[in-house]
Amino acid sequence: MAAAVQHLEGLLRARKLDSTLLRRGQFDPAPRVRTTGTAALDDALRGGWRQGEISEVVGGRSSGRTTTMMRTLAAATAQGGIVGVVDTLDRFDPASASAAGVDLARVLWVRGPTCTPEMARPAVIDLALHQAIRAFDLLVRAGGFSVIVLDLADVPSLFLRALPATTWMRLARANESHDTVCLILASAPVTRSAGGVSLRLEARSVWTGDRAQSRRLGGLVLKATLGQSRLGVDRLPDWTLGQVRSA
Repeated sequence: MAAAVQHLEGLLRARKLDSTLLRRGQFDPAPRVRTTGTAALDDALRGGWRQGEISEVVGGRSSGRTTTMMRTLAAATAQGGIVGVVDTLDRFDPASASAAGVDLARVLWVRGPTCTPEMARPAVIDLALHQAIRAFDLLVRAGGFSVIVLDLADVPSLFLRALPATTWMRLARANESHDTVCLILASAPVTRSAGGVSLRLEARSVWTGDRAQSRRLGGLVLKATLGQSRLGVDRLPDWTLGQVRSA
């Protein structure tokens, strides 16, 4: 039996699949993490985003996706890290990022075509998506980044569902040997991967004023639910990320 196991392990190493082997003492109870920039979220994720894995931040518009991304980037650049943003449909706003505390001198911004999915031709969106994934892949393999974000938030789900599952497996494999946190922003879960976490966000409006004439939008209370992870639990309770005041 021992000889057979050794032979199998040798075959896996020859095909560079030996990272799938779990050896005695290999499990690290304190995985390498980077802060999300939000204390409550760090606590829920047991320290923050896991390095060497791909996580996703999922939610609709005004759900807190961008807020979560900006806080993560701000924390990473404040610690001297270099971050990358692959902006599939040119939605990243440098002014808002700077206001959120992101050091723009430490940001590599890969811009996709400026287009509205509702009006753009399908071929344009499909090309932008594949170019963004290719750029994301190149940044991951280059190494040296603290955080890399792939923003797919406004890409129609039809195009994302058409991607083969091997897309995310290949990217996850490429990031295993790096200290990089990879984040994917999307409207719905897309990675179909066992690595990282899937953070689902939603927002509840907070109104001020006790009369119809004086009612004003006071901000948004952002809540998050952990969809899937390898943290030892299947699901965590919702918690409040914070209140975002309207301008």
